[in-house]
Amino acid sequence: MVISNNGASPWLKRIADGLGMLGKLTVLPECGLAALDEPEEPYEIMLLDASGLEMELAERVAWLHGRFPQTPIVVLTSSPTWRRARAVLQAGASDYVRRSMEIDALLERCRSLMSWSP
Repeated sequence: MVISNNGASPWLKRIADGLGMLGKLTVLPECGLAALDEPEEPYEIMLLDASGLEMELAERVAWLHGRFPQTPIVVLTSSPTWRRARAVLQAGASDYVRRSMEIDALLERCRSLMSWSP
């Protein structure tokens, strides 16, 4: 699942196309999270676009981690800082990466997180 409030962005389309080979990919705006039902099968991974969120980033990660504790959360950001990285990792994110990361590297990182079981 990809959570992004930038549904029309070319970046999101590139991410969705590149990660589509992982299986079913759902792109959801942040406002759709509250109504999200518990899936029959747990989500294998969540990618959270840090730009344009209504909720503070670390709070959103903590909320997602509390609701889906077995699902790895990867935060994608265009402006990484060590303070924000520390905050989101402490809140439950599995990784914090640049949005400009090569698709192949992001795909490999997602596969690695999906195959790791807590």
